[in-house]
Amino acid sequence: MDKGSVIPTFLSSQYHLIQMDLSGNKLIGSFPNWLMHNEGIQNLNISNNNLSGLLPKDIGIFLPNAITLDISWNSFEGNIPSSISNMKALWALDFSHNNFSGELPKQLATDCHNLLHLMLSKNFLSGNIPNFSNSVNMEYLFLDNNNFTGTLEDLLGNNTGLRMLHISNNSISGIIPSSIGMFSNIQTLLLGENLLEGEIPSEISNMSSLQVMDLSQNKLIGSIPKLSNMEYLRFLYLGKNDLSGSIPFELSGSSQLKLLDLTDNNFSGKIPNWMDNLSELRVLLLGGNNFEGDIPTQLCLLKNITIMDLSRNMLNASIPSCFQNLPFGQYHDGYLPIFEITLAVGYFIPYQFDSNLDFQSIAPILLDDDLLHLEVEFRTKYNDYYYKGKILENMTGLDLSCNKLTGIIPSQIGDLQQIRALNLSHNYLSGPIPTTFSNLAQIESLDLSYNNLSGKIPYELTEMKFLSIFNVSYNNLSGTPPSTGQFQDFDEENYRGNPGLCGLLNRKCEGITPPPSSQSNDNSEEKETKVDMISFYWSFAGSYITILVAFITVLCINVRWRMAWFYYVSKVMRTCFPTFPLY
Repeated sequence: MDKGSVIPTFLSSQYHLIQMDLSGNKLIGSFPNWLMHNEGIQNLNISNNNLSGLLPKDIGIFLPNAITLDISWNSFEGNIPSSISNMKALWALDFSHNNFSGELPKQLATDCHNLLHLMLSKNFLSGNIPNFSNSVNMEYLFLDNNNFTGTLEDLLGNNTGLRMLHISNNSISGIIPSSIGMFSNIQTLLLGENLLEGEIPSEISNMSSLQVMDLSQNKLIGSIPKLSNMEYLRFLYLGKNDLSGSIPFELSGSSQLKLLDLTDNNFSGKIPNWMDNLSELRVLLLGGNNFEGDIPTQLCLLKNITIMDLSRNMLNASIPSCFQNLPFGQYHDGYLPIFEITLAVGYFIPYQFDSNLDFQSIAPILLDDDLLHLEVEFRTKYNDYYYKGKILENMTGLDLSCNKLTGIIPSQIGDLQQIRALNLSHNYLSGPIPTTFSNLAQIESLDLSYNNLSGKIPYELTEMKFLSIFNVSYNNLSGTPPSTGQFQDFDEENYRGNPGLCGLLNRKCEGITPPPSSQSNDNSEEKETKVDMISFYWSFAGSYITILVAFITVLCINVRWRMAWFYYVSKVMRTCFPTFPLY
């Protein structure tokens, strides 16, 4: 339908509707109240439109036979009517991505015993989360991105049939109860951005079906449990807590792990040398901890890595030259939705039409799947960005900034042809900028600032066609920066703190050879050298003659100095040549 279309009026005279799907039509207006005359309706989908206003208070009374109700991705507001609890047959309810507010009706948790799938994500709902312990059939519960309070223990109850729980970005407080180990069917556990505290219970490792676990951005303390039974774990988010200790060896058994996020905690010790056991790892985020020592060469064996962040630690060795073996997308063919989790949830139609337009009861038919797009936070272009979906699949980056790394930058780093972001700033790296960086064909952000790099900025770097962020501030670089290609857009901000740099920085390049610009550069350098030497000889001769004339003039004018000078000369002659006659 066209933008701003309304629901066709002929539908208002249809009183025996059983199924209706008006999703994705850009419809405007309020909830179609004439649907209240269709008590027999079982499957209603008006999602992905521009509908707004309040829901009818008696919606549950007039639609008692509803099995699936999807009004997601609209602009409905106000409270969710408590009459929803009258839909005794309801097993799929999706009110996500609207503007609903207020508390969730308790009757929804206590009276809708057949409810299998409840999605209330991204609204403005508040108050304590109802106790869904009586909803023994509940398998998929999405309450994320609201303002709910309460504890995790109250929410879970004894509903051990849960397969997916998403309550991120609320105000859930208290501890993670040890009883969570009883929920062995959960495949996706998303508890991030809450107020959870205390230690992660060791019983959590009993969740043997778990594939995705997000406990990030809470107030958790202590060490990581062994997690030895989680053989299917693929995504582990523990960032932005107060966790400490070392990375447990038992995690090396998680051979399916694709993402490990431990950023901004208090982990210490060395980065384990068993990391290469995580052969499927695509994203490794260890920034903002207290890891020390060297960078283990075993990291070079991660053949699927695309993003690695070891920044803001205390690593104090050199950069391994074997980093050239890291793929950073080089072997990534096509678009593989690694970071999209397909939810095994859908809306089922229990009937179909035969050739005589009569109903036939059949097995449930899956109409539509939903996708959960996992995110990765990675700093590039001076900012922290959240990457997800197809953008995440194509993002590649290496961040070693804010450590104590020493030595030269290995020239082999230039072999990372698919990398888009490289940050080596705030270290103690020395030596020249490798000319091999010109091979970084896809790079967009290169930060080498706050090191001890010396020499010239290689003119070959102008071959980096996609470079938009370049920073070499506060090093010991000299000469004239390149001024063609992407470099013509860079200014003094990119080069501060390098006294030896000139040209673009409005400092004269006296005695400094400019970068090559034509085939005659060699001849120009030779001529300039000859001119400099001639100038030196003339200035030296002039200075010598001036001093000699001044000395003779003084002797002629001052008699005492003249007599003293002759006395000094005669004394030297007697000392050196005692037999030589002086008169």
